[in-house]
Amino acid sequence: MHRSQLFKIFLSLFFVSVAFGVAEAADVDFGFNDRYKTGTWAPLRITIESKDQPTPFIGDLVVNVRGFSSDTHIERYASELYLRATEEKEKKFYIYCPKNAAQLVVQLVPTTSSKNTALGNTQPNVIQEVLLQTPLSRKDYLVLVLAESGDKLKRFIDKKQLAGSDGGAQVHVEDLQNSNLLPQDWIGYSAVDVLVIRKTVLTERRISKAQQTALLDWVQRGGTLILSGGNNFSILRGSFVEPFLPVELKSLQKTDRLPDTVREKLGFQGLDANSTVFERIQFVPKVGCETLIGTEEQIYVAKRKFGDGQIICLAFDYNSPPFSEQQVGETFWHELLSSYGKSARHFIDQYALVLQHEEKIHEHFLSNSVKTGAPQVPLVKLLFVILPIYLLSFGGLLFYFRKSKQKVHTYWTGGCVLVLLSVSTIAASRNALPNSVTADRLSILSVYPERQRAHLLSYVSVRAAARAETSIGYTKRSFIRHLEVEDSRVEHRQKIGILFQDSQVQLRELLVDPWQPTTYVKEVFLDVSELPYPLENAWYVTGREITYLGDVALDAEPELSTAALQLQITPQIPPDPYKELSGKRKWFARILRQEYVLRHLEEEADVKLPSYLIGWVSQSFTNIVVDGNVKTADETLVIFRPGVNSKQ
Repeated sequence: MHRSQLFKIFLSLFFVSVAFGVAEAADVDFGFNDRYKTGTWAPLRITIESKDQPTPFIGDLVVNVRGFSSDTHIERYASELYLRATEEKEKKFYIYCPKNAAQLVVQLVPTTSSKNTALGNTQPNVIQEVLLQTPLSRKDYLVLVLAESGDKLKRFIDKKQLAGSDGGAQVHVEDLQNSNLLPQDWIGYSAVDVLVIRKTVLTERRISKAQQTALLDWVQRGGTLILSGGNNFSILRGSFVEPFLPVELKSLQKTDRLPDTVREKLGFQGLDANSTVFERIQFVPKVGCETLIGTEEQIYVAKRKFGDGQIICLAFDYNSPPFSEQQVGETFWHELLSSYGKSARHFIDQYALVLQHEEKIHEHFLSNSVKTGAPQVPLVKLLFVILPIYLLSFGGLLFYFRKSKQKVHTYWTGGCVLVLLSVSTIAASRNALPNSVTADRLSILSVYPERQRAHLLSYVSVRAAARAETSIGYTKRSFIRHLEVEDSRVEHRQKIGILFQDSQVQLRELLVDPWQPTTYVKEVFLDVSELPYPLENAWYVTGREITYLGDVALDAEPELSTAALQLQITPQIPPDPYKELSGKRKWFARILRQEYVLRHLEEEADVKLPSYLIGWVSQSFTNIVVDGNVKTADETLVIFRPGVNSKQ
């Protein structure tokens, strides 16, 4: 090897080693004090600091999720990183925890001089390995407490089992001493069931706009928000949650008396609470308010449905006497969490790991790929197989009979030329023409008109006309995970790509081929104002009654009331739920029904108000940017849940 080449190799290795030596992980914080649940997302905060080196680090911070039985990554996340000398930076990720997740491996991958060099082909430097703790059971209750001055809730209920719960669910309480620890995106609450807020200023100065949006999105997606009252009156007034409370906050009063019915429900059996003066907020119920504890004169605990979740408001401060007594606190919180701690969506979530709908969706994409993939099989491979067989077969016959040596020579010469020309032409066309990529999507769109927001859950299958590496870009705050499919082939697991969670979310280095689709799940919250609303094959569900509507147009304004919705309804004779559906819609609806994916809707059925309006659209709600020529096919099931107007 030439001396100049040896020198270049040595120089490149030197700079890589210098880049590896300039940064290290100072702190890694996963989940909420390492609390997480299998099959959910969890926040990951990594503090990177540079060593005393003059050379800055330029590259990517990569997090690999590894399983129990192999070093092969099962999920990969990355973020661009530029770290100057003596600098410290914090990077935040949201990590999906598959069933077999066992370890997080944090790496630094320097940027190479060639922009075309794949990140996966660059030698990384492992700076931290994090062994995941035993996950919480999906049936357990993960309760976060945001109380910057501290409280006693952990002492009341932590590690306690709830009587009457299915299988003896246990409560796990984790304290957040600082509002900065609240997730910036709703997906960070994925494993959280209940968030309790006390003695925390709820203004944008303390809780950013992104944190406020994330919290409210999470509640509407099924979370439970509990707000302490009493001397928290001034904090709740004018806060971002006040418009969505089940009650109006009239005034703060002092009293030393509790009605007998309230005393019993609050856990004061055998105790004298009437000698203790405490503060309570005078509540006036709003439309949709449900009184859990209280009388007509004074509500002590109120609740309202908020999308798929719920908001519970306490008139008193649970951390102040007499409610902070150990016996009272244990009894009250045990009863509250047992009866109202989880929304219907989160309660049904305990069965999520045994559902098979994702595997069946992937099987559908796979079978569809086989049916439609024949024209997309690489022609070069076919020519290399079929044409030699053709030449050898007929050439052998001619050679055997030897009728004319001139014909045999011409046949073999012309056949070889034909093979070379065919292969060269098709190979050249593959390089000249863009690779066609097909993206099939089956989605569920849940619309929450109270805040003009909607949650979009999409199952996406990507395949190409020829095996290739591509990338898919989304807008910020989209979250993508690889579909968990039982497949022992290593090459299949390596097709998941690398998810960059920066200003623009992008799935890079995604391998696609015509033989087997790459399937993943995407979730994002959208503004309702961006969505069209003509629904096809629509159903109107009131309690246990179902009315078929056919095609219907919706008004997504927040002023939409139950009466306004009913004026648009022209009931028809209810047919078979699947009779009016065909193709992907029929298949998707059957899978959702067979696997009870939407069972929480039945659990929340209310005979007094319409439960939901459900229909179909064949239109994309978000832009997908795929390298190359992309074809999309979309089918979306829309669930419109008329909410209670917060102004009423």
